[in-house]
Amino acid sequence: MNAKTLRAALVAAFLLVTAAALYAVRDNERILAEGRVVLVQLAPVDPRSLMQGDYMALRYAIDNEILRSDGEGRYAHLAVDEEGRASLAGLGKRLPDDPALIAMKLRSRDGRKTVGPNAFFFQEGRADDFVGAKWGEFRVDANGKALLTHLRGEDLVRLGENRR
Repeated sequence: MNAKTLRAALVAAFLLVTAAALYAVRDNERILAEGRVVLVQLAPVDPRSLMQGDYMALRYAIDNEILRSDGEGRYAHLAVDEEGRASLAGLGKRLPDDPALIAMKLRSRDGRKTVGPNAFFFQEGRADDFVGAKWGEFRVDANGKALLTHLRGEDLVRLGENRR
């Protein structure tokens, strides 16, 4: 391969990677702007490992229900109350037919299915702002892609927004 062909291939590869990254960012920004708010209850985590550096280790109560369920699926089908709190209605291999249900695409971590990430990152020195976290706030699109955006307390108020 001569230098001119190599240079053209590198430019094409760079443009392809840049386009893919921009598409992913645009897709996530769309979910953040338009996605439905769904609150997923957090499950207790060992308090000795709750705060580690600048993130909080997370688990979800729904994950325990998924583990106990007999169903298989790629999606958790969730019933959501008027305040946005989710409860597991079942599992499915496809998006739910019932328009009252919200789907969250399941992830696999350590051989277990989960609805969300295992950590919430925040600015260094802000750990005390998130100690009372009881709910994870997600933005979910129609295809079940979910992004964790905030943590909320028992009273459903967002944590960490009011800096002292």
